[in-house]
Amino acid sequence: MIGLARRLARPEILALAPFDLGNRAPDPDAIKLDANESPFGPLSGGSVAAGVNRYPEPQPQRLRGAMASLYGVAPEQFLITRGGDDAIDLLCRTFLRGAEDKVAVTTPSFSAYAHFAQLQGATVVEIPLNPNFDLDADPVVATVEGDPSFKLLFLCTPNNPTGNAVDPAIILRIVDALPDVMIIADEAYLEFSDSTSLVAEAIARPNLLVLKTLSKAFALAGARVGGLVGPTETLEIVARALPPYPLPTLSIAAALEALQPARRAVHRERIAQLLSERDRVAPLIARSPHVRRVFPSAGNFLFLETSDTEALAARLSAEGIRVRYRPNAAPGGIRLTIGTREENDAALAAFGVSVGQTASRRAEIARDTKETRIALALDLDREAPRRIDTGIPYYDHMLDQVAAHGGFSLILACEGDLEIDPHHTIEDVAIALGQGLKAALGDKRGIGRFGFALPMDETEAQVLIDLSGRPFAKFDGSFEASHIGDYPTEMTPHVFRSLADSLGAAIHVRVAGENDHHKVEACFKAFGRALRQALAIEGRVDSLPSTKGML
Repeated sequence: MIGLARRLARPEILALAPFDLGNRAPDPDAIKLDANESPFGPLSGGSVAAGVNRYPEPQPQRLRGAMASLYGVAPEQFLITRGGDDAIDLLCRTFLRGAEDKVAVTTPSFSAYAHFAQLQGATVVEIPLNPNFDLDADPVVATVEGDPSFKLLFLCTPNNPTGNAVDPAIILRIVDALPDVMIIADEAYLEFSDSTSLVAEAIARPNLLVLKTLSKAFALAGARVGGLVGPTETLEIVARALPPYPLPTLSIAAALEALQPARRAVHRERIAQLLSERDRVAPLIARSPHVRRVFPSAGNFLFLETSDTEALAARLSAEGIRVRYRPNAAPGGIRLTIGTREENDAALAAFGVSVGQTASRRAEIARDTKETRIALALDLDREAPRRIDTGIPYYDHMLDQVAAHGGFSLILACEGDLEIDPHHTIEDVAIALGQGLKAALGDKRGIGRFGFALPMDETEAQVLIDLSGRPFAKFDGSFEASHIGDYPTEMTPHVFRSLADSLGAAIHVRVAGENDHHKVEACFKAFGRALRQALAIEGRVDSLPSTKGML
């Protein structure tokens, strides 16, 4: 017996294959390298649940302004959607009426283009990429030119699932050759590429739109926040297909937090880390007995041609590692998302590539109060990069001294109420730095734990530190000058007390000398040197420097 829903549904719906989303069953222990999500959590410093009793703005003004600014366009040239998928659906609902309308899609590419076009009953015309999955303008133009039934052309740049970078000049050549077709450049992965964005061209050309998303580079895949860049008139027409309240309040709040200026430096460092991991993993996974070819990638993933794929799939499943299988793109095609170093090492092992696995000593902190907004990323086993911006130049210099002499990477940005005074910024940054160091240390196994006396011209500074887990601070010294630049010298003892409390360490500081600039700087330098000794891995990495058996 045919069910009611099947009897009433449109034929286009019944003919439509469901999205291939792989195995998305909840499994907290799975290593999820299948969906090109960010491996990092969102940079959120607090609750985002306030205000859910009210309907949100249809096009949230603050978020629209923030995203438009991010992409370098005016707010009216950006339309917020529920992720990139919703933008694709909107375009298909706006411009496609049925089988008499055609959509061009280069293949292999993102399956949502054809899916949403078929949902409207439109005809999908596939134009194969060349054997290396690169985009050639000539076959695209030859297929579409002169046929008025073509309404939309989707171009993924960089391409998904193959990862190919796409030369913007090739896309613009197609745009110029097809003035009567709406062309969508999907830049979902552009932050991981060296390619130039086409947003400046989109706002100037009536037949070009650029799709953007916060899912990948800004770690908001679950919030579903994206949008379209294009001419105001075009976006106003597309917006007519939007529901009244397209974006939930929680998603709006999460996106606004992620886009705070203080968060940008950490997002840039995350992208750099993923690119470094992509470059590390690619030649290693090429050694796998299962891998025939690794394609160059401009995304946060790698595309692989594999052999004996069924056996490999069983092994990956047994190891709890999820990848995306794309046999329609290439024989044994697998798209492997780049995760954290630990996740990538586990994936390499499952592919039969042996790598020495070491625990990451890295941490990220997002700390928001009514007075400051702070984002911090540090890596105890890398000496660079170091980028610090608290709004207090001398304090930036002192924190850079700590990281440089401590031998660790530090990315830190703070927006504080400096119009009142520097107190809150200096204190809260010290607290966040201590929290970050504590989180990066983990269980503290293998560390030196203790650590330093330092002369600086006429000044002598001594910092003794014990990463014991028990906070205590003692400062012996005084300053005659009230300020060094915008930095109040009276805050120096307070900085070390805040560090001791949040790091969980005993910190003893003694400083004597004649020049207050030298005295303050010597304190921070000596603290960095003490940290270098205390943080260093020495001897057995599984040993704990404590007779108590815990720190």
